[in-house]
Amino acid sequence: MKNWDYNLPKRWKPENERQWLWYLARKINYDDWTGLKKEIVKRYFVKLKKRLDPGKRIMLELYFKKEKI
Repeated sequence: MKNWDYNLPKRWKPENERQWLWYLARKINYDDWTGLKKEIVKRYFVKLKKRLDPGKRIMLELYFKKEKI
């Protein structure tokens, strides 16, 4: 799925925490999981979860919780 509301260069990467939160929220909320790494999502998840769709937030919480077991 292509996000319609921004056109980023193909090699663009977030450079600071604010950009990472925006970028991750946009990709996750629009089901664009390509290129996302578990470590990066997990690193920003505490601050990111309030920006996520409730269903996706719960899904990721359960995923990270199960990973610890």
